[in-house]
Amino acid sequence: METAGILLVIFLVAAGFSAYIYLMIYHPEWVGITGKEALKTIEESKEGSEVDDSDFFEGPKKLP
Repeated sequence: METAGILLVIFLVAAGFSAYIYLMIYHPEWVGITGKEALKTIEESKEGSEVDDSDFFEGPKKLP
């Protein structure tokens, strides 16, 4: 029975680590890794910065 317990713990640790790696790659904001879009938003929200309202489909917009 002791061997089964050790194998269960090893399996749970490996499964948790694998799930964390998956989240790091596909959902970085969920695990505290700031993505490119979040950094862009932070930079644009600083006082005195110009806002880049470009859209992937429409292209860059001209500022007046």
